[in-house]
Amino acid sequence: HPLGAFGLLLVVFVIFLAAFGPIIVPDSETISPDILLGPSGEHWFGTDRLGRDYLARVIAGARLSMSLALGAMAIGVGAALVWGMLSAYAQSTFDLLSQRVIDMMLAFPGLVLLLLLTQVIGRGWQSVALGMGIIFAVNMVRIVRASTLATLAESYVEAARLIGASPYRILWRHVLPNMGPPLLIYVTALLGGAILFEGALSFLGLGVPPPEPSWGRMLTEARTLWKYPHLSIFPGVAMTIAVLGFNLVGDSVRDIFDPRLRGA
Repeated sequence: HPLGAFGLLLVVFVIFLAAFGPIIVPDSETISPDILLGPSGEHWFGTDRLGRDYLARVIAGARLSMSLALGAMAIGVGAALVWGMLSAYAQSTFDLLSQRVIDMMLAFPGLVLLLLLTQVIGRGWQSVALGMGIIFAVNMVRIVRASTLATLAESYVEAARLIGASPYRILWRHVLPNMGPPLLIYVTALLGGAILFEGALSFLGLGVPPPEPSWGRMLTEARTLWKYPHLSIFPGVAMTIAVLGFNLVGDSVRDIFDPRLRGA
């Protein structure tokens, strides 16, 4: 999977910059009189309207975007696993009600629902991560539930019940290990969407508040400074690289685990 390897290289590159960027580049909040300079030997990506080094700002934006995407995904996966497995195992009124709640939440477009959640929860990167995590959980619950039902129908699970295995042991030892492939496919596909969600919220002014740098906020600020194209080009390219990397990795993971696509 050469495209998957290329996508993984892009993802590793972005994660490396997010993790070690503050060591490599100067402080992204340092203000200087050199405002709105284009790319140069001293400032590779130029400077913004406050004279801050734009390369440092873009790298700091990578740190924030990756933290939000991974945090939201951790919240979403954890909530979806608990919700989906309990719903499938109970097969009762709880299962029926949970499915109707999911139907109602899925009736809203993801961005609209995220806007509503951020208005209710509040602003800040923790609130944005929680809101995205809730949306991801709603989208993953059905996958977890379907996989749980398929595993519970297996003969070895029935044998475990007959010898007195507790529901906790059945879910932990038999159901959860089978969640890996389907969830991995979905998670890698959604990580790119998480970065776009954060960018869209920041672009609309509802994302992480300043002074925290964000690719979406940088694009918003660049709208009124069209004479300085470097202000929009660099954060836009950075966001494209991150999303492309996750999408390529997600496609390759799907090809590996889907027997219908294996070898295609």
